[in-house]
Amino acid sequence: MKSSKEQGAVNVTYAPREQALDVVGAKVQDVEVVLDLGPGICPQSFVRPYVHICVDAHRPYLERLMKESAADPKYVLINAPWDQVIGMLPDKSVDTVFALDFIEHLEKEDGFRMLREAERVARRQIVVYTPHGFFPQTYEDPAKADRWGMDGGYWQTHRSGWEFEDFGEQWDFVCSPDFIELDEHNQLMEQPMGAIWAFRNLSAPVERRYLVMADHSVWAHSKRILERSIPRSAFAALQSAWRSLLNVKRKRRPPETKTEGA
Repeated sequence: MKSSKEQGAVNVTYAPREQALDVVGAKVQDVEVVLDLGPGICPQSFVRPYVHICVDAHRPYLERLMKESAADPKYVLINAPWDQVIGMLPDKSVDTVFALDFIEHLEKEDGFRMLREAERVARRQIVVYTPHGFFPQTYEDPAKADRWGMDGGYWQTHRSGWEFEDFGEQWDFVCSPDFIELDEHNQLMEQPMGAIWAFRNLSAPVERRYLVMADHSVWAHSKRILERSIPRSAFAALQSAWRSLLNVKRKRRPPETKTEGA
């Protein structure tokens, strides 16, 4: 993994395919309210927000997402074009806008408009993922299933390609030159294609204001506080020591014996 300057880019961090998602995840801010544009059936998973607004123009994607998420109440699913929804949001009304595998499905001018609107409504961060350059993908045959075996071919068609300089000097990037291995037919390509994650940081990271947990036990609460308050390496060491202690206790536990008549 290495960082370098690129023409028109403030900072580019290069990472091989197997490390790319970890590098990206380290740059994503921990926030409470997320606007996820065009998630399809794969909403962003880098952060666990309290409110996860998913906007997609293809209703079957959202219906499948609702089913697979067991109607998780944190999801707010809106079936509408992205610009119709984002245009109704007030300035700085969400923490982070995610557009993962989305901007390349827009015409170039619409993509630029999406970036401007995302900057208007986001308080903290914008995160964009897209192929590095134009990646051909078309679904002219209406009977042809999309990548997820569904009928969203129109929405899956690629209409633009994106480079670092398209974003501007206020953006930072992670680039994985070998990230995309499959072509539009899900066949292995002879030469992998690069992918970029673009980050626009609008404010510095801050602590969450609310603590919402599925497990309400004292132990889970204490664990969460420790995880947030000490360095990750120290927390990992503490977890390892605790597991070792539990294993020792299990080994020392006397075997159960059956009583007569049991």
